[in-house]
Amino acid sequence: MSITSKSPSEVARKAYEAGKKALPKYAHKYSRKDYTCAQLFAILVLRKMFKQDYRGTSTMLMEWSDLREILELGDTAPHYTTLQKANVKFFEDDALFRKLLKQTLEQFYRYPKHAQIDDDDIAWMARIDLAAADSTGFESGHCSKYFTNRKKRGKNKGDPDEPVAYRQFPKLGLVADCDSHMILSCLCGLGPKPDVNELLPLMEGMTGQVVPDTILLDAGYDSENNHELLREYLEIDSVIPAKAGRPTDKLPKGKWRWLMATDFDPDEIYGQRWQVETVMRMIKSRLGEALTARSDKARNAELQLM
Repeated sequence: MSITSKSPSEVARKAYEAGKKALPKYAHKYSRKDYTCAQLFAILVLRKMFKQDYRGTSTMLMEWSDLREILELGDTAPHYTTLQKANVKFFEDDALFRKLLKQTLEQFYRYPKHAQIDDDDIAWMARIDLAAADSTGFESGHCSKYFTNRKKRGKNKGDPDEPVAYRQFPKLGLVADCDSHMILSCLCGLGPKPDVNELLPLMEGMTGQVVPDTILLDAGYDSENNHELLREYLEIDSVIPAKAGRPTDKLPKGKWRWLMATDFDPDEIYGQRWQVETVMRMIKSRLGEALTARSDKARNAELQLM
């Protein structure tokens, strides 16, 4: 069951709490120290929630005293250029992003029932039953459907059902908990690109504190190397339909792909893979399917923030 919230106050409170634990108090020892990194991070989260630009976010905070009180801003709000620079600072470093993701997951999994906590109350680890992975593409800018349809008619001579081909688009890969819809790892890049080569970096992006017993993937990730990575190295049961390559009546030669071809039951557990599709749909419907950033680096930062 999803535990996402549509309350701006609750989202601001959780983001502020995660930022205080994961980020340094100030970005630099010689900074002006007007706003903490945790405050700026929470404001950036609210910006994506409301689908605002930087100027609109600053104006919204000035008129919303409840959010300023939660974020301990007083009677002021950061200038829009401060928010833009903070966005670059927080997400240009993969290690810092992983720390933010780890802290967000800790707030959910550590208490009260998931984690095993040692005596000094520092180390924690959560085991979950089922996770699923998939990828999706985003629009690289806001383009009207009218313009797209006109482009179809001009290029394809009146065929309205044929899609418009784009050379590249922002691509987001996710690993999600099938039970709670919590995102465990993400991989940002450019498409079109085959998924089969992206499983390793996607698994490397996991924090290590939340470990699934089983992971479900579609046929785009099907390869013997991916099965070996999950089952023999990470000790995670993998369920992937053995459908890569040309259709044939011959069984695959690899050990794990042969097992998938002979003992795969789509009705047993694989049907839960749609949970990660639900996560993708929630992101696009609530935060938008078009990115506002213009450079590839900024688009990756926007995807990570989403």
